[in-house]
Amino acid sequence: MTGRTMFLAKARTYRQGWSKPELTHLHSAAKLMRAGRTSIRTDCGVTDEGDPWFVFCADETGEIIAHFARIDGTYIACVPFRGGALTGPILPDLIEQFLQQQHRTARGGLGHRAFTRRAAGVCP
Repeated sequence: MTGRTMFLAKARTYRQGWSKPELTHLHSAAKLMRAGRTSIRTDCGVTDEGDPWFVFCADETGEIIAHFARIDGTYIACVPFRGGALTGPILPDLIEQFLQQQHRTARGGLGHRAFTRRAAGVCP
């Protein structure tokens, strides 16, 4: 019985979504992107499995710029313009990697829109 109670308590903790510090980091990244003249909007939620997700979308088209998630304690950022995922144990470090790559891509004249895919109802 005790094992089940602990498991349920752990499941409830994960189902709460992002912590306030995590959301602060993600929203700070959005603010930096907007300061860099990228018009974006964000959305977030929790999967049926209890894993939190957060997306940055182009404001005008709804195209996904990046999709962040926390799965089993590991942070993942799926970044279409990168052609793969970034992963790591520390969210601020992962966000910094994403912002640096996003800045380099935009500066190189390719921009994120050439490589993004339309969000299926995530950022309408």
